[in-house]
Amino acid sequence: MARVIEIGVTVEELETRRKRVEAARRFEEPDRVPVVPAIAHRFLVPQVGTKFRDYYADPEVMLRTQILAQKWLLENIRTDAYSITGPWVGAWTDFQNNFEAGSLGCEVIFPEDDIPWVGPGWVKTEADLRRLEAMDFIHSGLNAKQIAYRRRMIDIASKYPARFKGGPVFYPGAQASLSHTSDGPFGVAGDLMGKTEIFLAVAERPDFVRELLRIVTDKLIAYLDFCWEEEKLPTPRDFAWTDDLAVSLSAETYRDIVLPFEKRLRFHFDGRVSLHMCGRSGHLLDIFVDELRIHEFQGFGYEVDLERIAEVMGGKVVLLGNVNPMLIHSGTPAQVREATRRVIEVLAPLRGFIVQDGNNIPPGSPLENINAMMEAAEMYGR
Repeated sequence: MARVIEIGVTVEELETRRKRVEAARRFEEPDRVPVVPAIAHRFLVPQVGTKFRDYYADPEVMLRTQILAQKWLLENIRTDAYSITGPWVGAWTDFQNNFEAGSLGCEVIFPEDDIPWVGPGWVKTEADLRRLEAMDFIHSGLNAKQIAYRRRMIDIASKYPARFKGGPVFYPGAQASLSHTSDGPFGVAGDLMGKTEIFLAVAERPDFVRELLRIVTDKLIAYLDFCWEEEKLPTPRDFAWTDDLAVSLSAETYRDIVLPFEKRLRFHFDGRVSLHMCGRSGHLLDIFVDELRIHEFQGFGYEVDLERIAEVMGGKVVLLGNVNPMLIHSGTPAQVREATRRVIEVLAPLRGFIVQDGNNIPPGSPLENINAMMEAAEMYGR
């Protein structure tokens, strides 16, 4: 019989956290402001002694590492996270933000000691667009590997049972997920062309960019439909996506070139939708509310003006952010508490607010700095 991975958090505590987070997401008043630090696998994988290259090379290593990493997180980080299964948390086919470009002809580099990254873009000409359009996005590249990894995780789920204190044994791998999210039409197009090249093309060849975005969006939707069918996911269909690269566009250019394709992707889904965008996104907030009609803005950047986001989104969109991750990495606990207090004072009275960094805590950040966000929530967020 496989040894059970014991996670030192009680099921009662997890239920308290779940109710707190869900109350915030319903714009109710929780007992205190929830805190969910954004700690990704770049931070977590080294905590359990796994090499990145081994993690990405073997689905069993990936599954085991994810479960142990979530155990480490829940036992060491003060958080209101309450689950370890599902995409971007645990038991999922984790190729980070590369699986789309890595299934559309881009090389993906897997370093020995870091997460993978996308190589140079290749889409330059009309002929390249036609080649791209003909590609099987679902069954090639990293997406083909995702499908195989997920099935392998399910096959070996019984080898990795887990249990919270006072709860039943469960098997995270039995609910293994594909990456049914997206880096967004413009973000994926930027990988395919190259970041500098796509911004030049926006100015010089906007119709070329529109055609590229059309092809990319068609493929993203086809893949996501496949995920819902493959995993038998519930309806109405919830969806979370990002489009970080688009933050550098003006509101006028974003609305003219990118927004039609963002809307096609977003309104393909009829459930709850969550958007993430790093950076200085204040000039786009009205578009997100009025035209994309998002329900949640996850991990909004520390550069976003708090008064501006409170005015545009407060009480309408669930907000997760925006404590400076560089401050968490290099500051003091007192500085992190003060930054968190400031965010709470501006956004918590409007309801629908969850404390988070803005966005993605760097590896090497002191635990006392991460946990200072929870200390501030307990002091100022009740």
